[in-house]
Amino acid sequence: MVSYPSYRWVALTLATGAAIAACAPSESAGECFTGKPCANRGDACDETINECVPQDLDVGATGPVPAPADFSAVALPFFRGRVCMPTAVQPGDNIPVKLSFCSHPCVTGGSYKFQKQYKCTGSSCDAAVVQYYGNAAGTGCPDDVFGGFDESQCVYPEPGKEITASAGPFVINGNPVSGNAKVEVPFLSNADAAKIRDGAMTEEIWTLINQYPQDPDRVFAVTMSAGNPAAPADCADESKCECRTIGF
Repeated sequence: MVSYPSYRWVALTLATGAAIAACAPSESAGECFTGKPCANRGDACDETINECVPQDLDVGATGPVPAPADFSAVALPFFRGRVCMPTAVQPGDNIPVKLSFCSHPCVTGGSYKFQKQYKCTGSSCDAAVVQYYGNAAGTGCPDDVFGGFDESQCVYPEPGKEITASAGPFVINGNPVSGNAKVEVPFLSNADAAKIRDGAMTEEIWTLINQYPQDPDRVFAVTMSAGNPAAPADCADESKCECRTIGF
């Protein structure tokens, strides 16, 4: 029997649903061609040999290094900072996600945006929470402003003014999922974030995310069970959530 996963894309308050089929490959795991993409994150299909090969992708910075000293209208994705979310919730709960974005003092982020999407097969779900500044500007910035500048230079939102996002609720055909979810705050480049800002839809966003190897530090394991406490409304009380510093 072919299993049909539930699939939902949400951009702030906009939500759409679509079903996609999951098929088991009959060819070797490393074989690829049109209609059969590579299964492993960070691999791409070499169409000259029809085999999946690892990509040489830089995940140490979201933009060019050296970066320009001055820039404007840059889509700047969450790269480094602190993330909090509950990891044991009830089926059908909305899962609050608190993000404290580490930005360089030379950067003015402006208003932020977030998008979330998920896909479920049976009792297992994969979800992504994407946060970015859509129109960031910088003045007198160092070469590594998009990368690994010293953590001591991080500018975080004031306490209580962190970015509030969410994951889920996870449902299949309107029914809450009991099971497990992997909620990822994925690595994305400035160019990837610009595509999302400019209207990339569900499948393209998954493609942007899946081009990079998955970093376990960016993935939260969430259980959805009737025996769990209800998800809190937010993570202001961090004792109700798992908090983690990522990207350093």
